[in-house]
Amino acid sequence: MLGLLGARTRSALLDLGNSVTYGRRQIVIRQGEPSHHVVIPLTGALKVVVDTEFGRPVLLALRGPGDILGEMSVFEGRSRSANVQTCTPVQARLVGKAPFNEFLDRHPDVWRAVASSLSTRLHWANSRRAEILSCPAPLRVGRVLADIVQRHGHRSGDGWVLDLSLTQAELASLSGVALSTFEKTTQRLHRRGVLRSEYRRIVVDDLAALLRFGRLAEQNPYLYGVDDADVAQS
Repeated sequence: MLGLLGARTRSALLDLGNSVTYGRRQIVIRQGEPSHHVVIPLTGALKVVVDTEFGRPVLLALRGPGDILGEMSVFEGRSRSANVQTCTPVQARLVGKAPFNEFLDRHPDVWRAVASSLSTRLHWANSRRAEILSCPAPLRVGRVLADIVQRHGHRSGDGWVLDLSLTQAELASLSGVALSTFEKTTQRLHRRGVLRSEYRRIVVDDLAALLRFGRLAEQNPYLYGVDDADVAQS
Protein backbone atom coordinates (compact mmCIF):
# COMPACT_ATOMS: atom_id res chain seq x y z
CA MET A 1 0.00 0.00 0.00
CA LEU A 2 2.75 2.46 0.94
CA GLY A 3 4.46 1.95 -2.40
CA LEU A 4 1.42 3.37 -4.17
CA LEU A 5 1.69 6.71 -2.36
CA GLY A 6 3.78 9.74 -3.17
CA ALA A 7 6.69 10.47 -0.86
CA ARG A 8 5.02 13.47 0.84
CA THR A 9 1.72 11.67 1.44
CA ARG A 10 3.50 8.54 2.67
CA SER A 11 5.55 10.56 5.13
CA ALA A 12 2.46 12.40 6.39
CA LEU A 13 0.59 9.14 6.95
CA LEU A 14 3.45 7.58 8.90
CA ASP A 15 3.81 10.75 11.00
CA LEU A 16 0.30 10.10 12.35
CA GLY A 17 1.25 6.90 14.09
CA ASN A 18 3.42 5.66 16.90
CA SER A 19 6.53 3.61 16.26
CA VAL A 20 6.39 0.07 17.66
CA THR A 21 8.90 -2.78 17.64
CA TYR A 22 7.78 -6.41 17.96
CA GLY A 23 9.86 -9.50 18.58
CA ARG A 24 9.47 -12.79 16.77
CA ARG A 25 6.15 -14.65 17.30
CA GLN A 26 4.41 -11.71 19.02
CA ILE A 27 0.67 -11.11 18.62
CA VAL A 28 0.05 -7.78 16.89
CA ILE A 29 -3.72 -8.10 16.39
CA ARG A 30 -5.89 -10.53 18.32
CA GLN A 31 -9.03 -12.07 16.85
CA GLY A 32 -12.23 -10.90 18.55
CA GLU A 33 -10.80 -7.74 20.10
CA PRO A 34 -12.19 -4.24 19.35
CA SER A 35 -10.66 -2.32 16.45
CA HIS A 36 -8.83 0.82 17.57
CA HIS A 37 -6.00 1.20 15.05
CA VAL A 38 -4.37 -0.02 11.86
CA VAL A 39 -0.88 -1.49 11.65
CA ILE A 40 1.59 -0.54 8.92
CA PRO A 41 4.69 -2.78 9.03
CA LEU A 42 7.93 -1.20 7.84
CA THR A 43 10.21 -4.22 8.24
CA GLY A 44 9.79 -7.94 8.81
CA ALA A 45 7.02 -10.43 8.05
CA LEU A 46 3.72 -11.30 9.73
CA LYS A 47 1.14 -14.05 9.34
CA VAL A 48 -2.64 -13.74 9.36
CA VAL A 49 -4.25 -16.69 11.16
CA VAL A 50 -7.91 -17.42 11.95
CA ASP A 51 -8.97 -19.53 14.91
CA THR A 52 -11.85 -21.62 13.56
CA GLU A 53 -14.85 -22.97 15.44
CA PHE A 54 -13.45 -26.47 14.99
CA GLY A 55 -10.31 -25.68 16.96
CA ARG A 56 -7.96 -25.75 13.98
CA PRO A 57 -6.13 -22.50 13.19
CA VAL A 58 -5.88 -21.64 9.50
CA LEU A 59 -3.11 -19.58 7.94
CA LEU A 60 -4.73 -17.14 5.50
CA ALA A 61 -1.87 -14.97 4.30
CA LEU A 62 1.53 -13.43 4.93
CA ARG A 63 2.13 -9.70 5.10
CA GLY A 64 5.26 -7.58 4.87
CA PRO A 65 6.66 -4.04 4.68
CA GLY A 66 4.31 -1.44 3.24
CA ASP A 67 1.16 -3.51 3.75
CA ILE A 68 -1.69 -2.34 5.95
CA LEU A 69 -3.33 -4.54 8.58
CA GLY A 70 -6.59 -4.18 10.46
CA GLU A 71 -8.16 -1.63 8.14
CA MET A 72 -11.23 -3.72 7.27
CA SER A 73 -12.41 -4.04 10.86
CA VAL A 74 -11.71 -0.33 11.35
CA PHE A 75 -13.86 0.54 8.32
CA GLU A 76 -16.66 -1.82 9.37
CA GLY A 77 -16.57 -0.95 13.06
CA ARG A 78 -16.34 -4.64 13.95
CA SER A 79 -14.05 -6.69 16.15
CA ARG A 80 -10.91 -8.17 14.66
CA SER A 81 -11.63 -11.09 12.34
CA ALA A 82 -8.19 -12.73 12.56
CA ASN A 83 -4.98 -12.90 14.53
CA VAL A 84 -1.84 -11.25 13.20
CA GLN A 85 1.43 -12.61 14.56
CA THR A 86 5.01 -11.73 13.70
CA CYS A 87 7.17 -14.28 11.92
CA THR A 88 10.30 -12.17 12.35
CA PRO A 89 11.17 -9.05 14.35
CA VAL A 90 8.98 -6.25 13.00
CA GLN A 91 9.07 -2.48 13.08
CA ALA A 92 5.70 -0.87 12.44
CA ARG A 93 3.58 2.22 12.83
CA LEU A 94 0.28 2.09 14.68
CA VAL A 95 -2.23 4.67 13.44
CA GLY A 96 -5.36 5.26 15.50
CA LYS A 97 -8.81 4.71 14.00
CA ALA A 98 -9.97 8.35 14.10
CA PRO A 99 -6.81 9.97 12.68
CA PHE A 100 -6.57 7.26 10.02
CA ASN A 101 -10.14 7.83 8.81
CA GLU A 102 -9.70 11.62 8.89
CA PHE A 103 -6.49 11.30 6.87
CA LEU A 104 -8.27 9.20 4.25
CA ASP A 105 -11.00 11.83 3.92
CA ARG A 106 -8.35 14.50 3.25
CA HIS A 107 -6.32 12.39 0.82
CA PRO A 108 -8.31 10.61 -1.93
CA ASP A 109 -5.07 9.12 -3.27
CA VAL A 110 -4.71 7.16 -0.03
CA TRP A 111 -8.24 5.82 -0.45
CA ARG A 112 -7.23 4.63 -3.92
CA ALA A 113 -4.09 2.99 -2.56
CA VAL A 114 -6.05 1.19 0.17
CA ALA A 115 -8.67 0.09 -2.38
CA SER A 116 -5.92 -1.19 -4.67
CA SER A 117 -4.38 -3.12 -1.78
CA LEU A 118 -7.73 -4.71 -0.93
CA SER A 119 -8.30 -5.56 -4.60
CA THR A 120 -4.92 -7.29 -4.79
CA ARG A 121 -5.73 -9.36 -1.71
CA LEU A 122 -9.13 -10.31 -3.12
CA HIS A 123 -7.56 -11.32 -6.42
CA TRP A 124 -5.02 -13.48 -4.57
CA ALA A 125 -7.75 -15.09 -2.44
CA ASN A 126 -9.90 -15.77 -5.51
CA SER A 127 -6.95 -17.37 -7.27
CA ARG A 128 -6.31 -19.65 -4.29
CA ARG A 129 -9.99 -20.62 -4.17
CA ALA A 130 -10.02 -21.41 -7.91
CA GLU A 131 -6.90 -23.54 -7.48
CA ILE A 132 -8.42 -25.46 -4.56
CA LEU A 133 -11.42 -26.33 -6.72
CA SER A 134 -9.59 -27.17 -9.94
CA CYS A 135 -5.85 -27.63 -9.45
CA PRO A 136 -4.17 -30.87 -8.26
CA ALA A 137 -2.95 -30.63 -4.67
CA PRO A 138 0.81 -30.98 -5.37
CA LEU A 139 0.67 -28.09 -7.82
CA ARG A 140 -1.03 -25.93 -5.18
CA VAL A 141 1.83 -26.66 -2.80
CA GLY A 142 4.36 -25.69 -5.46
CA ARG A 143 2.54 -22.47 -6.26
CA VAL A 144 2.22 -21.35 -2.67
CA LEU A 145 5.86 -22.12 -1.94
CA ALA A 146 7.00 -20.27 -5.07
CA ASP A 147 4.82 -17.29 -4.22
CA ILE A 148 5.90 -16.84 -0.62
CA VAL A 149 9.59 -17.54 -1.21
CA GLN A 150 9.66 -14.80 -3.87
CA ARG A 151 7.69 -12.37 -1.71
CA HIS A 152 9.20 -13.08 1.69
CA GLY A 153 12.36 -15.12 1.12
CA HIS A 154 15.89 -13.88 0.60
CA ARG A 155 18.75 -14.91 -1.66
CA SER A 156 21.79 -16.60 -0.20
CA GLY A 157 24.58 -18.89 -1.32
CA ASP A 158 22.21 -21.79 -0.68
CA GLY A 159 19.49 -20.43 -2.97
CA TRP A 160 16.25 -18.82 -1.87
CA VAL A 161 15.75 -19.09 1.89
CA LEU A 162 12.37 -18.87 3.63
CA ASP A 163 12.91 -18.71 7.39
CA LEU A 164 9.67 -17.27 8.77
CA SER A 165 9.15 -19.89 11.51
CA LEU A 166 6.15 -21.32 9.66
CA THR A 167 5.12 -24.87 10.48
CA GLN A 168 4.37 -27.44 7.80
CA ALA A 169 0.78 -27.51 9.06
CA GLU A 170 0.49 -23.76 8.45
CA LEU A 171 1.95 -24.02 4.96
CA ALA A 172 -0.39 -26.93 4.23
CA SER A 173 -3.42 -24.86 5.30
CA LEU A 174 -2.27 -21.96 3.11
CA SER A 175 -2.03 -24.40 0.20
CA GLY A 176 -5.45 -25.90 0.96
CA VAL A 177 -4.08 -29.45 1.32
CA ALA A 178 -3.77 -32.03 4.05
CA LEU A 179 -0.56 -32.05 6.05
CA SER A 180 0.32 -35.50 4.69
CA THR A 181 -0.03 -34.21 1.11
CA PHE A 182 2.20 -31.25 1.86
CA GLU A 183 4.84 -33.52 3.39
CA LYS A 184 4.74 -35.95 0.44
CA THR A 185 5.02 -33.09 -2.06
CA THR A 186 7.99 -31.45 -0.33
CA GLN A 187 9.69 -34.85 -0.05
CA ARG A 188 9.22 -35.34 -3.80
CA LEU A 189 10.64 -31.87 -4.48
CA HIS A 190 13.56 -32.68 -2.20
CA ARG A 191 14.34 -35.86 -4.14
CA ARG A 192 14.30 -33.81 -7.34
CA GLY A 193 16.82 -31.35 -5.89
CA VAL A 194 14.33 -28.49 -5.97
CA LEU A 195 14.21 -27.65 -2.27
CA ARG A 196 15.22 -28.72 1.21
CA SER A 197 12.96 -28.61 4.27
CA GLU A 198 14.52 -27.90 7.63
CA TYR A 199 13.00 -27.00 11.00
CA ARG A 200 10.65 -24.10 10.16
CA ARG A 201 12.96 -23.22 7.27
CA ILE A 202 12.83 -24.00 3.57
CA VAL A 203 15.69 -23.57 1.13
CA VAL A 204 14.74 -23.51 -2.55
CA ASP A 205 17.79 -24.62 -4.53
CA ASP A 206 16.12 -24.40 -7.95
CA LEU A 207 13.43 -21.73 -8.15
CA ALA A 208 12.96 -22.21 -11.90
CA ALA A 209 12.19 -25.90 -11.31
CA LEU A 210 9.71 -24.99 -8.57
CA LEU A 211 7.94 -22.61 -10.93
CA ARG A 212 7.77 -25.33 -13.58
CA PHE A 213 6.46 -27.82 -11.02
CA GLY A 214 3.62 -25.43 -10.18
CA ARG A 215 2.95 -24.78 -13.89
CA LEU A 216 3.33 -21.07 -13.19
CA ALA A 217 4.96 -20.43 -16.54
CA GLU A 218 1.75 -21.38 -18.36
CA GLN A 219 -0.65 -18.61 -19.29
CA ASN A 220 -3.58 -20.85 -18.33
CA PRO A 221 -2.23 -23.80 -16.34
CA TYR A 222 -5.61 -25.54 -16.11
CA LEU A 223 -5.51 -26.26 -19.84
CA TYR A 224 -2.47 -28.46 -19.38
CA GLY A 225 -2.07 -31.89 -17.85
CA VAL A 226 0.20 -32.73 -14.94
CA ASP A 227 2.49 -35.65 -14.28
CA ASP A 228 0.56 -38.81 -13.52
CA ALA A 229 2.75 -39.41 -10.48
CA ASP A 230 1.83 -35.99 -9.10
CA VAL A 231 -1.88 -36.56 -9.54
CA ALA A 232 -1.75 -40.06 -8.10
CA GLN A 233 -0.16 -38.76 -4.92
CA SER A 234 -2.42 -35.71 -4.51
